[in-house]
Amino acid sequence: MSTIDRITVLTPREVPLGGPRAMPVWRTLPARETSLVGAWCFADHFGPDDVAETGGMAVARHPHTGLATVSWLFEGAITHRDSLGSHALVNPGDVDLMVAGRGITHSEFSTNDTTVLHGLQLWYALPDRTRFRDREFLVHTAAVHRTERMEVRVGLGSARVSDDAGGRVEDDGPVETDLPLHLVQVELDAGAAATLDLVTTHEYALIVDRGRARLEVAGGTAEIAERDNAVLPDGAEQVRVEALGEEPLRVVLIGGEPLGEDIVMWWNFIGRDHDEIARFRDAYQAAIGDPEAETPWAEGDTQFGPWPKHTPAALPAPRMPGLRLKPRGRAGRRA
Repeated sequence: MSTIDRITVLTPREVPLGGPRAMPVWRTLPARETSLVGAWCFADHFGPDDVAETGGMAVARHPHTGLATVSWLFEGAITHRDSLGSHALVNPGDVDLMVAGRGITHSEFSTNDTTVLHGLQLWYALPDRTRFRDREFLVHTAAVHRTERMEVRVGLGSARVSDDAGGRVEDDGPVETDLPLHLVQVELDAGAAATLDLVTTHEYALIVDRGRARLEVAGGTAEIAERDNAVLPDGAEQVRVEALGEEPLRVVLIGGEPLGEDIVMWWNFIGRDHDEIARFRDAYQAAIGDPEAETPWAEGDTQFGPWPKHTPAALPAPRMPGLRLKPRGRAGRRA
């Protein structure tokens, strides 16, 4: 398995969420440099988005397999609905965790009273041993911990963070995941610094939401700007984060136990080979009534259903590419 021996900065690329006239997002995972950080395989950063100009988040029913989604908001609110029957409101500081297992469909819309929408959309790949498990949805509100110089929220996993004024936060989040993961938000006053303890056998990356940061880790340093995603070198025991300039800094640390598996990721599906992805696509198209689906939908099949009536039409899957999909791992797409 490949290793990362220095700070690797992933620069964001702009992508329209749901179509060419949709709300823009900035994507840093997957990237050419790496496709996985622990089991994290997808990272979108959106906002601050003026909903009056873009229409906000309006993602109609669509499928997932073999992964879990995590929404993490800084501003605004979204409503989540899925084929389990879940219908939930997600606010800033909430961990919105949906485990797709063998298959699920869901929709996400910003609420009518949201004027600014701002946050992260993250996915992690399920390990082979659990990727066909039962579907699950939960919302957990993370506790807020404050010191003189910083504020910390632990969405997933654990955090051990010390600031340069002697303050310290230690917390273990209660949400269980399919393998050990971390999602920790740290906000620093302008000019302040904090040191985050790391698990040496885990992989980590640090996403900057607001401000500029200087990172010091394992003898290396880097300055990173808003929306950058800095993958940290393997085996590091700590990372020091300093807020540069006159603006407060907000960063989100993601990481966890290495997945140690290659995956095939296409559109909203994760599988292990091209043919499996093609079967997932065909089953979804059948479930939403596509007459061209090779295998007709069977009454009672719940892989991508059921779904409440009188809601916006489901998003159709794109056509499969002409070339066979190739697996990707820690180092990116395989040749």
